[in-house]
Amino acid sequence: MQSPACARPPRRSAGKQAAILAAAAELAGRHGYAAVSIEAVAAKAGVAKQTIYRWWPTKPALFVDVYTGLIDRAALTGAGPDAGTRLTGLLRELFRLYRTTPAARVLAGLIGAAAADPAARAAVRSGLVLGRADIVAVAVAPAGRGLGDPDPDTVTGVAVALVWQQAILDPDGFTDARAGTIAAQALAAGACPTDPGSP
Repeated sequence: MQSPACARPPRRSAGKQAAILAAAAELAGRHGYAAVSIEAVAAKAGVAKQTIYRWWPTKPALFVDVYTGLIDRAALTGAGPDAGTRLTGLLRELFRLYRTTPAARVLAGLIGAAAADPAARAAVRSGLVLGRADIVAVAVAPAGRGLGDPDPDTVTGVAVALVWQQAILDPDGFTDARAGTIAAQALAAGACPTDPGSP
């Protein structure tokens, strides 16, 4: 008999996994994250509730995967000759996805859950904060930071905070204009002082 320490993690069926993620996304888009139960996702996907819990130990863990499936990081590259153009382009594409998928509602739900639920907080930290933190930094300094370039960590922190604030307070406000405003505010926060002697 195989010992518990050597037991393999449960293998996922690609078809069932896709059905579960699609069902969860549709339900969240229709009813909001908080109103969606694992039981409802299982019923819509045509799988047993235990199947979901074998692959995702918590509801937040499931919905982090839903979010990452809806927001393709390969599309969030940003192109252009300078950090401002690249970051604005990245945010515009992100906001387009927020307008056309349930991703913004999922994100708002996960942020709200993370405020009170340690499991949600851990899932958001590992899957969305640590797992995707480099997306903005790469757009701001794609070839490494040079003299006078904005600090990518500061830009990332401010941009993420403003996007998350938008998701909670005004999820219908993800416009191209708002993308430009957030990019400008994040880059201003991360700008290097023009005077080397200034604080």
